Amino acid sequence: MPMNPRLLRPTASGAAFTPATLSGLIGWYDSLDLSSMAANSDGSGAVGVGDQVGYWADKSSTGANLIQATAANRPTLTAAAVNGKAALVFDGSNDNLSSASYTAQGGIAGLTRVAVYSTTQNSQMTRALSTSDSCFFVANADFVCRVSTSAGDAVEASPVSEMTLRVYANVFDGGAGTCETFFNNALQTTKASPYIPAALPATTPAGSGTLHVGSNAGANNFVAGPIAEYVIYSRALNAEERTSLYEYLAAKWGF
Repeated sequence: MPMNPRLLRPTASGAAFTPATLSGLIGWYDSLDLSSMAANSDGSGAVGVGDQVGYWADKSSTGANLIQATAANRPTLTAAAVNGKAALVFDGSNDNLSSASYTAQGGIAGLTRVAVYSTTQNSQMTRALSTSDSCFFVANADFVCRVSTSAGDAVEASPVSEMTLRVYANVFDGGAGTCETFFNNALQTTKASPYIPAALPATTPAGSGTLHVGSNAGANNFVAGPIAEYVIYSRALNAEERTSLYEYLAAKWGF
């Protein structure tokens, strides 16, 4: 079967587009790349479809590799999890991965977080920086993205407690004072109280919090479903860049 042409669309340099084409990449987790995953938290042990994954390598230069030391709390690489493609599936009970001392998101004026995932229950797809920083956090009927305790951007989501499989993006621009959320590259304009801030901060909180994927600090709000790919940038992507990334992910994951 020929490759989707959007995956092969050349950049200005003539190379095919990937998340690394855009500057500022500080995290890239790809569950179609078997070489980026391992069975054990020390990075040893090859994995295949049906295996639990204790190590998910960061394909950016940041090197924030995600691990899970407890075997019972590891997601499973599951066949046909996303439009016929294998992806990491989290059980909604205790599966999660993390990377300690993740400084890349701290004290920056722009932050873009994009994930291909779904969940069938209230959950926190990812968390970093502080105990209140969240992205892709489903709370009752609200889909919450925020960059500090008091500064957030929530979008009403339906049905309650469930996020369907698609590409989710959150773009924080401290200079512009905006924090925008996109579902399949469409800007969501319906905001949910009380998560709308009076004013956004100029930067994300400083510090070296743990990067969590699949839960709220490994303690609660676990994702029930696949997290196929997660990409993070240390700046606000512009509309053209965001669209290029969306088209790449949509084509790759069969949307």
